[in-house]
Amino acid sequence: MKTDSVAVAYYRLPLEAMGDAGHGAIDSEELVTVKLRAGGLEGHGYAYTIGRGGRAVHALVEHDLAPLLIGRDAADIAGLWELMWRRLLYVGRGGLASFAIGAVDIALWDLRGLAERKPLYRLLGCPSREIPAYGSGVDLPKPLPELLKQTEGFLARGLPGVKVKVGRQDRREDEERVRAVRGLIGDQVHLMVDANMAWSAAEALERGRRLEQFGLYWYEEPTIPEDVAGHARLVREMSTPIAVGESLHSPHEFRRYVDERACGVVQIDPVTNGGITASLRALQMANAAGLDASSHYCDELAAHLLCVSARSVYLEKHAFALDPYLESPQEVKDGRVRPSEVPGTGMRFDERTLARYAG
Repeated sequence: MKTDSVAVAYYRLPLEAMGDAGHGAIDSEELVTVKLRAGGLEGHGYAYTIGRGGRAVHALVEHDLAPLLIGRDAADIAGLWELMWRRLLYVGRGGLASFAIGAVDIALWDLRGLAERKPLYRLLGCPSREIPAYGSGVDLPKPLPELLKQTEGFLARGLPGVKVKVGRQDRREDEERVRAVRGLIGDQVHLMVDANMAWSAAEALERGRRLEQFGLYWYEEPTIPEDVAGHARLVREMSTPIAVGESLHSPHEFRRYVDERACGVVQIDPVTNGGITASLRALQMANAAGLDASSHYCDELAAHLLCVSARSVYLEKHAFALDPYLESPQEVKDGRVRPSEVPGTGMRFDERTLARYAG
């Protein structure tokens, strides 16, 4: 299937306004969509941001990746991933380049599913699985009553796990908030915490040890992703599993974490990792190392990908899901999800709804 065209579009989606949530103030989500035509079919892909960098992702796809793909075989997904990675290597090796590659790679996998008339999980060679879902949100700035209200919403949906952001300047505030959530959910619901890279490894260890009293299921992104040794220290010196993955932007970065035993839970995100191809490689590494796997955002894609994992423990259901902009949002039944059964990824955006947010 020779690639005929690649169309890319940019949207800015409104979010509930909030203060600094660990990544800075967030009041919008950028969405970059890709439509790749080949063999009379059209594969759909996308990338998202937390309000910054989306136009750069759009430009990389439009000016660098789209011209590179025209006339090439769209069925050679692995080869095209390597080609895109190499062509952007000098200015990339992650970050915005991975988001752009990810958007195109998702479209290529969707196209293959359409061509073979198979849903993504079948393309990946695995059976459909039911995966538990946990609730999370950008809740660090929320006052405690609002945090508890959000948590009550997760419980009302029957989710068997919830996650709380930590990283307030005063550690006692973090402890008060986590204690209150644990008191609300009881002992039968799993509780995760996410620091969004807030601390040095030493401070993360001190804070993490104090939070362990609340029976944590995992401790997520305690320090910056560049500090692999720091994460490995946390793995050695804490009983709570360390979770990473949303800020790892290539299979090469996952390789270091797995080889250096710097995590206990591998979290995939097909946009930030650099595509379905990159997330798939991360899961294969996790399987070989006997590690648990979960996901960050990208609910619909993750439901397919986590079927590959030998130890998929959870799929993230985020408060800022893309559901309002999808033709068929993912369903949660009894706190669990399954991958869609339509050919490809199953993701189609409602373009009439998106149109008002075009940038």
